[in-house]
Amino acid sequence: MIASANNAAASAVKSLRVKALLDEVPKTHIASKVGLNRMTVGKHLKSDDMSLSEFIKTAFALNTNPAQVLAEAIESTQAKEKASAATDAEIK
Repeated sequence: MIASANNAAASAVKSLRVKALLDEVPKTHIASKVGLNRMTVGKHLKSDDMSLSEFIKTAFALNTNPAQVLAEAIESTQAKEKASAATDAEIK
């Protein structure tokens, strides 16, 4: 259960990183909205780990809905886990 939550959180942060890259949003812009320096923002986006408040602020800085990003990450993680469990069951 904890691994699943960690995977979903990492997936949600990765989604924000991809959105920032695709939309070509500078880390300095995100940093000013989040209240952190550019290097810290880059570190958090790269490591797939950030606090909930930073996640929400980052999503808003990218003009996206943080709840939707998180919901999609959870759904994706659950689908991957079900597929993995089905594959494991077939192997046995």
